[in-house]
Amino acid sequence: MREITDVSYGKKACQKLDWYLPDADEFDVIVWFHGGGMESGSYKTHHGLAQSAVQHGYAFVSAEYSMYPEARFPDFIMDAAQAVAYVQKHMAEYGGRRIIITGRSAGAYLTMMLLLNPAYLRNAGATRDNILAFVSDSSQQTVHFNVLRERGQDTRLERIDEAAPLYFSGVNPVDKPLLLISYTHDMECRLEQTYLAARSLKRFNPDAIIETVVLEGKHVAGSRYPDADGEFPYLKVLFDFVQRIDQK
Repeated sequence: MREITDVSYGKKACQKLDWYLPDADEFDVIVWFHGGGMESGSYKTHHGLAQSAVQHGYAFVSAEYSMYPEARFPDFIMDAAQAVAYVQKHMAEYGGRRIIITGRSAGAYLTMMLLLNPAYLRNAGATRDNILAFVSDSSQQTVHFNVLRERGQDTRLERIDEAAPLYFSGVNPVDKPLLLISYTHDMECRLEQTYLAARSLKRFNPDAIIETVVLEGKHVAGSRYPDADGEFPYLKVLFDFVQRIDQK
């Protein structure tokens, strides 16, 4: 595995990303956004996931983004879009051909917002042409609880507006395959929100590829802990999803 670390994708100090590359001439690229409520976490803490992805023939790019308390909505989403644009611009230099945009928890929220509000990627100069799929590992589908906190509201509220992925259901088409992962013992309301998002999006996009998978365990356990085989359940379902997309 070849590592290229601390690459700047923008002018902000936080706008850094790490590349983990397989020994291959051509491969798909997993662009990963970490969790932590947009207030904690790091792009440096996912070496196990990166190593597993590379062993299966994928490149893995872990990107940092703006976080609270300095950040304000939608800084973190704009950063995520800028990271995708950078990867698209440079991935051919290493052998990258298609991108899978994904992340867990807060990173999954960023993933959903990039899918459902195309303006973020468009304004960052990214194209949707070589995006293969979006994979959400337990996203909040309503307004994120820390965006509510930023507004001075109760973080337990379920609100749907321009800061919620669900707001864009029926507004913008689901033009790329989407895999929604949640957990049997997920955060409160997260499993229900995942089902609601899937049903609502499918209602407006009956021909779109939208799938749900419920994994065993607590919130984002599938991307946090390997199973008895030493594999991450999150990556197992992601690889299976991509394989089935390619067969269609």
